[in-house]
Amino acid sequence: MKITNPFKNKVYDFSTESFFIMYLNIFQIIQEVDLQQYAQSQETFSSKIPCNIYFILRRPKVTVDIESVKIKGSKVYFDTLIQDKSKFIPISIKLEFSKAKLPISFKCEYPYNLFTITDSDSHLLTAKPGTFLDESYTEKNLEIPLLDYEILYIGQAYGKNGERTAIERLMSHSTLQKIYSQSLSYNPDSDISILLTNFSQLDLLSVNGLAKSNPKNKEDDDKRAFEFFKNNGTLFSENQKINFTEAALIKYFQPKYNLEFKDSFPSKNHKSYSECYDLNIKSMAIELDTSESQRKIYTETSGKKTRHYMDFSFDTREDRFNLLNMIE
Repeated sequence: MKITNPFKNKVYDFSTESFFIMYLNIFQIIQEVDLQQYAQSQETFSSKIPCNIYFILRRPKVTVDIESVKIKGSKVYFDTLIQDKSKFIPISIKLEFSKAKLPISFKCEYPYNLFTITDSDSHLLTAKPGTFLDESYTEKNLEIPLLDYEILYIGQAYGKNGERTAIERLMSHSTLQKIYSQSLSYNPDSDISILLTNFSQLDLLSVNGLAKSNPKNKEDDDKRAFEFFKNNGTLFSENQKINFTEAALIKYFQPKYNLEFKDSFPSKNHKSYSECYDLNIKSMAIELDTSESQRKIYTETSGKKTRHYMDFSFDTREDRFNLLNMIE
C-alpha cells in the first residue's frame, strides 16, 4: 500500500506549533445541602490540587418508599423512588448483612432522603438513596438516564489573589442561591448538586517536518521550541488558566444560567485569557472524562456522554497546522 504525505501540497506559516489540553483530573459530586459539612471534612482537594472549576447540577429527587421496607433475618428489602414531575419510578433494592447480629433495624424519617441500617450491636450503613444508587452497593451497574446530571451553571473557583477555593466561595454564591431558590419553586421534583473539579494542563508541541513552511518564520519557530522546552511546556498565570478553562467549558456546554462566553470564546478582545494570544498558541482542547461515575453530565447542547471533548483554535488561518484536530 502506498502512503502519501498529507502535507505535501500545503505550505504552512510555521513548522512548529504549540497546543495544550486542559483535562479533568479530579472530581467530586455532592448535594448542595451537604456543602458546608463537606468543606469541613473533605480531603480530595488541597493547595497543591485545588478545586478550580465547579458545575451546578440538577437531577430528580430520590427518596425511600418507607412503606416498602421489609426485613427478613439478615436481608433488607426496600424501594427507592425517583421523582419525575408527578410520577414516582420505583427501583427495588436488596441488601444482605450476613455477619450482622440480629435483629436488624431500618430508620428513615421524613423527607425520606436519608436512611440508616443498624443491628443489635452496631451501625451497618447510612446513605442517601440517590447516592446509594450511584455507588457500587447495587449488585448491577444500573443504567438510569433519569439520574444523569443536567449542567445549569459553570463557574471558576479562583479569587483575586488565588486565595479562595470553590467550596468557600460557593457557600455564599449568589448564583447558587438563585438556582436553589428557583428550583424549590419551579422544579420541586429535583435536587441541586455541585460538581467540584480540578483541571490540569497537558502541553503539546508539534514540529511538522513533513510540511513546507515559510522560511521567513524560522527564527520564530526556533524561539517557540526553545521556550517550550525551557519552561517544560507553556507557562500561563493561574488566573488566566482558570479564565480560559471556564470560558471554553461555557462555550461548549451553553449552560442555562451562564451569560458570558456563550458566543464569544475565543476572542482577542477578552483580556481574561489574553496570554493565549500573546504566546501565539495555535489551539487548546478541553476534555472531561467522567466514565468512572455511573452518571453522565450534560446540557441540551452537548448531549449525554461519559467523555466530552472540545477543540478551540486561537488562529483559524489554514496556513497554521492544528494538531488537536488529528488527536480527536
